[in-house]
Amino acid sequence: MTLEDHPVPSESEPTVLDWVKSLFKFKPIPIPDPKEIESPVAIDYHRVEITPVLDEPQVEREPTIRSDAFRISAKHLRLPVALFWGFLAQFALETRPENVTFAVVVYLLAGLLIGWAAWAGDFSLPLPVSVEDESQHGQLRVPYLGAGTVLMFLTFIASRQNQFNMFNLFLWIGSLTCFLIAFWEGDPPFRGLWDRVKVIWRDKKMDIQIKPWHILVTASIILIVIFRTTKIEQVPYEMWSDHAEKLWDVIDVMDGNYSIFFPRNTGREALQFYMAAAVIKLFNTGISFNTLKITTILAGLLTLPYLYLFAREFGGRYVGLAAVLLAGVAYWPNVISRLGLRFPLYPLFVAPAMYYLVRGLRLKRRNDFILCGFATGLGLHGYSPARVIPFAVLVGALIYFACKASKTRQRETFTLLLIIGVITLAVFIPLLAAVSHPGLMELYLDRMVSRFSSTEQPLSDSPLKLLLGNLWRGLRMFAWDDGEIWVVSIPYRPVLDWVTGALFHLGVVIVFVRFLRTRRWQDLFLLVLIPVLMLPSILALAFPGENPAPNRASGAIIPVFTLAAIPLVLLPKWAKEVFKNKIVHAIAISSAVSLFLISTVLNYNLVFNEFVDQHRQNTWNASEIGAVMRGFVETIGSYETARLVRKAHWVDTRLVKIHAGDPRNDNALWPEELAAIPPEIDKPLLFIVKPDDEQGLLELQELYPYGVVRFEKSEVNGRDFLLYYVFPQESIDLDSLKPEP
Repeated sequence: MTLEDHPVPSESEPTVLDWVKSLFKFKPIPIPDPKEIESPVAIDYHRVEITPVLDEPQVEREPTIRSDAFRISAKHLRLPVALFWGFLAQFALETRPENVTFAVVVYLLAGLLIGWAAWAGDFSLPLPVSVEDESQHGQLRVPYLGAGTVLMFLTFIASRQNQFNMFNLFLWIGSLTCFLIAFWEGDPPFRGLWDRVKVIWRDKKMDIQIKPWHILVTASIILIVIFRTTKIEQVPYEMWSDHAEKLWDVIDVMDGNYSIFFPRNTGREALQFYMAAAVIKLFNTGISFNTLKITTILAGLLTLPYLYLFAREFGGRYVGLAAVLLAGVAYWPNVISRLGLRFPLYPLFVAPAMYYLVRGLRLKRRNDFILCGFATGLGLHGYSPARVIPFAVLVGALIYFACKASKTRQRETFTLLLIIGVITLAVFIPLLAAVSHPGLMELYLDRMVSRFSSTEQPLSDSPLKLLLGNLWRGLRMFAWDDGEIWVVSIPYRPVLDWVTGALFHLGVVIVFVRFLRTRRWQDLFLLVLIPVLMLPSILALAFPGENPAPNRASGAIIPVFTLAAIPLVLLPKWAKEVFKNKIVHAIAISSAVSLFLISTVLNYNLVFNEFVDQHRQNTWNASEIGAVMRGFVETIGSYETARLVRKAHWVDTRLVKIHAGDPRNDNALWPEELAAIPPEIDKPLLFIVKPDDEQGLLELQELYPYGVVRFEKSEVNGRDFLLYYVFPQESIDLDSLKPEP
């Protein structure tokens, strides 16, 4: 054997620089896997005779390349480069919107690169197993089905007076119980849990194992609860008129008026008011802003377990946990949970409804469809945008039918979807009966119909053009502009921070490419679910300025954070699979954790600095005025002798009385009504006046020329007010009337 028999690298073999250049030409050079390179032949130089070639000059050969040497390939670079470009693009969109062209180009490059990585199979996620054979379901319990139908009809008759009472509650719960027994497969619900409790009680021992996963989940729960509840009294600080309407509805409940549909303020579904009444009973929070906040914060927290279950369907438990963590600290769901209004009731029921739908179609289990129906029906008692949930269920079924060709399976699934409809109707039936009267039905539909039709305001263009424009503006709120509604957002910025925003958009590409490769119907449904759940915002055709509305689009929180979690989890998983090196894997895990911590810091600033400052600058200081009134009442006055002088476009006088501790009596007066108060007094009087209310101040000075005016400086610029004291004697120390801090 001669020296020529040794393997020598080819001079035409591409270098790493050549490969990088080929990327920018969009013609990547294929790089062979190192495993495919043949190993050099082992040579025993003691046994091989080397024949010198005398007529050729000796040339120094390059050393042979070892087969186990590390070589960079495209799969080592595609994911990290795509993530870097995605973060760069989203950061540019958020911080330098004038460089939109640069950001869009970089975003496109990131999307193409991560799409290439997904198509090439650089990474994968564990997916739950689907049941492909035809499922055999248990028989329906026909007597219970008949009883449930009769009780549902009686519930409708007994609920037409728009009042919950013991009789129609008994009928309603009875009908739901009968339907549950009629459709349920296997043992009754919770029986297995009860059996385990009995075993533990009998054996007097519990097998508790603490694993790293349990520690991680526990730490995540603690972090999220702290993030969602810290500074509850300060974020946000002030209420506005919508809160006054809600608290008056809560007062109705506390006073025994158990309405099914509350007609005040253009009509509202009842669930929040009964939840708030329960919070008052349990925590003694009274008629207050904190009562509303606790109610909605609890709703936001209760959404997260089902977000975990839903996201787990698309990538395993780590994707589920990452989705919960990202949503738990994100400014969008955090803000709508803290406002004390019904907004978080939308995602609260979207999460279980979509989870049970996806799992039910995957496993062909009737019980999942039953639970999907319960969640869908309860959502209709919460926040009006939840009326789109039944449509989302229908869209999911249509996508499933389109991707699954078996006619037998489609017929079976159609039967199961009918169960969702029956259960949804049974849960919804009291509200349907309550709004069946023409007057209430008009209120029930008006808020929705007036947004997409010309009943309140003429459409400015063709419906199709308005719809497409609203769709575009709605979908770009994740990266560009979340609208102008300051009460629920920080206007004109993305609704996601730049870390989560980049993860979300790259997650969209990954899932879309995965669908193209596998034709897995769940992936297409996950993508389509976003615009479907945003329809309550997108359909504001008559009022395009109200779109995007982060509160009406809040149901999209569920798929959005599921998609954002996927690239975050893929980073360490990709490093482990591609590099097969513990150090590189540890670096990737640290990078994923660092990205989450950056997102946490960004969202903390958005919620507790930017949003709260903006909110306080744009709301009237009802709490400050109420505190002054309370101080007067608790010292020398009373609620009857403390009055606010009304002025248009000023503070809501009901809120002042709520903060003062007298929520049931709004005794504020317009300036022309002041003369009705007798001028002879035997108790101190307090009138609170807006500084620019010249008419009100003149009326008071004419009635009580001996009154004392005091200027009250507010903590917020432009929110000062006047105190007009009237005393039967001049021995009052005004400084003693200041409220305690």
